[in-house]
Amino acid sequence: MSKLLYVEGTVDRSCTQSHITYSFHISQPSEIIRIQFSYTPKLLEDQEQARSMIEESMSRYGYDEPGHTENAWKKYAPLQNLLTLSVDDPVRHRGNAHRPEMQQDHRLGSSAASPGFVAGDNPAGMWRITVSLHAVVTETLAYSIQVWGEDAAHG
Repeated sequence: MSKLLYVEGTVDRSCTQSHITYSFHISQPSEIIRIQFSYTPKLLEDQEQARSMIEESMSRYGYDEPGHTENAWKKYAPLQNLLTLSVDDPVRHRGNAHRPEMQQDHRLGSSAASPGFVAGDNPAGMWRITVSLHAVVTETLAYSIQVWGEDAAHG
């Protein structure tokens, strides 16, 4: 097993609805590509901060019309961070992991792949992993990505 990529990052609310792309090179075709992705925290714990953010969004998007109760914001709580992954090999798009879990393990192999990804050969060349920051609701959020290549003998 060989480590192909290890990155850690920290983002803040200003990064919401943006993308971060990492490239890594595979020198020889690999039987299995393993990806571990994690981020923390998941929830915005400060209820007053959540209320303020939710009410501001409700107003912006027209959800504060007459008839809404003062506690209407509560149906949108708790606020959660959401980051997702997309993977591209040197030839094609391999799929997406659009999951809410803050710890994820994915495998891409020639005969099988994790849900959301396409099975197929893992060719040598430049690969890309894109982190989509759909929602960053906490002051900061830390994430990490680790990628390994395995040959058939270690699979």
